[in-house]
Amino acid sequence: MKTVEHEELSGLQIGDRPLVVVDVDEVVLQFLDPFKAFLRANDHELVLETFSLNGNVTSLATGEKIPDADVGAFLAAFYDAQEEWQEPFDAARETLTGLTEIADVLLLTAMPPRHREARRRLLSRFGFSFPLIASEEPKGAVLSALCSKDPPALIFVDDMLYNCRSVAESLPDALTINLLINDDYRAMAPKTEAPSVVATGWDHADRLIRRHIAENG
Repeated sequence: MKTVEHEELSGLQIGDRPLVVVDVDEVVLQFLDPFKAFLRANDHELVLETFSLNGNVTSLATGEKIPDADVGAFLAAFYDAQEEWQEPFDAARETLTGLTEIADVLLLTAMPPRHREARRRLLSRFGFSFPLIASEEPKGAVLSALCSKDPPALIFVDDMLYNCRSVAESLPDALTINLLINDDYRAMAPKTEAPSVVATGWDHADRLIRRHIAENG
């Protein structure tokens, strides 16, 4: 066993088992639909015309799109209240719990660390007891620190292709899975490119992960 030397990873132990690293928003926890509901409760609306939150939030009072800074403020407020709004995707907990028989599981969420405790409580409430990192650093950099010595077989799951690219560039031997569960979200998302592979649900991701571990773990 080795201790990871990184301020966000202090105290985590990485062993010789395969490691499955999983994003949280729109992968473990639903994000898009709850954020839309949160905005509507605050007299705003999200209509995705592009694959971005910025430029797609409209004031219901004026019908005008709001500045990016205001979108960021709404997002921060949503994360402050996340325990009231977010729930997990079907099969996420069952799949990840099943994978612990053959791998270690780590949750890596892209958010300011100040929101970590609320996210920890929310995840624990739904039975996701896996270690959690909250970081705004590129995910490839975080995982490079995590696997700086003798990296185990690594699988990374994220809904954002740029995060998959970041990990693939930093750790070329990793399997990077672009998990796109929401049909509308998938239709707007950039096309998944090699070396990443796309999964359309947790059952699909589970098959990809287990096959990779069987072949490489």
